[in-house]
Amino acid sequence: MEKERIEELERKISSLEEDVARLKSLVYKTNSPRSKTVHAPPKQCEETTKRPAQTAAKSSQAIEEPVDWEKVLFQTWLPRIFIFVFIIGVLWGFKAASDYGLMNEKAKVVLGFVVSIGFAVTGRFQIKKGRLVLGRVLVGGAIPILMLTTFAMHSLYHLAGPTLAFILNASWIILGIIATVFYRSQALGIISAVGGVLVPFLIESNSPNALVFIGYETLLYIAFLYVAIKQKYSILYVLSAVLLNLTLLIYYSFVGDNGVKELLGMAILIQHLCLISSFFLSQSVLQVYAFTLLSSLAVTYGWLLAVFDDGTTTMVLLALVIIYAVGVYAVRSSKEKFEFFIAYLIVAVAFFIHQLVDLREGVILYVIQGLAVYYIAMTYKNLLHQLFSYTIYILSATYILVTPIEQVLSLPTLNWLVVLASILVFIWISIQKTEQDEHDTFKIGGSIVFSILSLIFATEVTAAGTNHLSANPQTLIMTAVWLGLSIAAFVIGSLKTFKTATYIGVGILFLTLFKLVLYDLPFIPMAIRALLFIVLGAIGLIISRLFYKKK
Repeated sequence: MEKERIEELERKISSLEEDVARLKSLVYKTNSPRSKTVHAPPKQCEETTKRPAQTAAKSSQAIEEPVDWEKVLFQTWLPRIFIFVFIIGVLWGFKAASDYGLMNEKAKVVLGFVVSIGFAVTGRFQIKKGRLVLGRVLVGGAIPILMLTTFAMHSLYHLAGPTLAFILNASWIILGIIATVFYRSQALGIISAVGGVLVPFLIESNSPNALVFIGYETLLYIAFLYVAIKQKYSILYVLSAVLLNLTLLIYYSFVGDNGVKELLGMAILIQHLCLISSFFLSQSVLQVYAFTLLSSLAVTYGWLLAVFDDGTTTMVLLALVIIYAVGVYAVRSSKEKFEFFIAYLIVAVAFFIHQLVDLREGVILYVIQGLAVYYIAMTYKNLLHQLFSYTIYILSATYILVTPIEQVLSLPTLNWLVVLASILVFIWISIQKTEQDEHDTFKIGGSIVFSILSLIFATEVTAAGTNHLSANPQTLIMTAVWLGLSIAAFVIGSLKTFKTATYIGVGILFLTLFKLVLYDLPFIPMAIRALLFIVLGAIGLIISRLFYKKK
């Protein structure tokens, strides 16, 4: 029997050694792909089994390669910085040659094209030699030189008309896009995008056409958006969206309300629809796509307010709400996309509510929306949605709470009642969607908040309803209302075995006593003062007796 146990133990040790040897070979292959499988000797395997944590730490350290700062600084960033220095030097050289009469206008234009071609050819040669960053920078530098040369030929030397200059600049942008895709260089795409949006500003025309300008900028954005999506260039994806908005904003600031508002609005809506489509059709959930779309939704609403009338803005927002609602249904099988589309729908609905009704009249809708968002956030355990829900709910509830109640039957009274009811719903959602050990926290915290706000609400409503009375009746009625709340809380706590409500009732009772002693006494006649103290004392004794009875 003992011999069989020893043999079984030896077999397990042998199997363990083989497993460790395979693990070592895999780690070795990760560091040296071309190396063969190496089996560790038994002694080494035994040592590895004794210290698995140390071996794992050493393996992870071996996989991580140190940063080659020399390569980062001198091969990556040095050419990118000094290509701009070189271009500035070329411009100043042309200027000096012109000032000293060394070169006429046509020669400078020809030299500009020659230099740009030289940049492109040299860059191509460097890429073939394996100097990828330097080569791509040189090819990218050719694009702005071509555009600047075309600008000089058209605007400074008047050697070409606006049509030819526009066609040439558009050709340079197309070349930049082709080079971006061919060389797989985001830097080339960024240079081409920045140059592309500047093209219309570099063209002088006696009769500028708003449709041509806005149409060109929109099509340019779509082109670079497509490149950014295909090549997975996150910086180009964001930058192209920013550039379109910035360009249209600059154009709008110069042109003003000159019949271009509808065109600007259409361009922004096209951009937003493109962002929706790109995020919806993407195979994986990219954070940069998701948050760019969220930012675009806010920016789009700002544009709608600026360029459209209220009716058109409302209809467009309604269309966006429907689009996002359909999107929520369409991506329900993808958890991450579903959660983001819920967030977009929340924001779109908030903008729609803001557009549809006045804040004072529609603030209740924001409270309800905040509750709905909180329910969704707690259901799907999404932190972003929770932040949205807290923001919407707290802002709208605060607006209601700071609005004074001047009449008992009024909109502020209704708003207060909705807030108080929403707190109970908030507590219920929290209890339903959290762990058992967190329930008491939500019960106690929510009940305290609810009680304090109920006391404030009762005070404001009572003051509004008794403002025509003298000080003494007002004080008596207020004290009676507070006592009523205390009794109601205690009764609820007793019937529902909800101890928190009972404690809150006792707390309100003590607050009533403090109010009576510290504030009410000077305004109350002796007889009524005696009656109030008798009633208050009797209630306290009865509650105490009930506590004793329950024990």
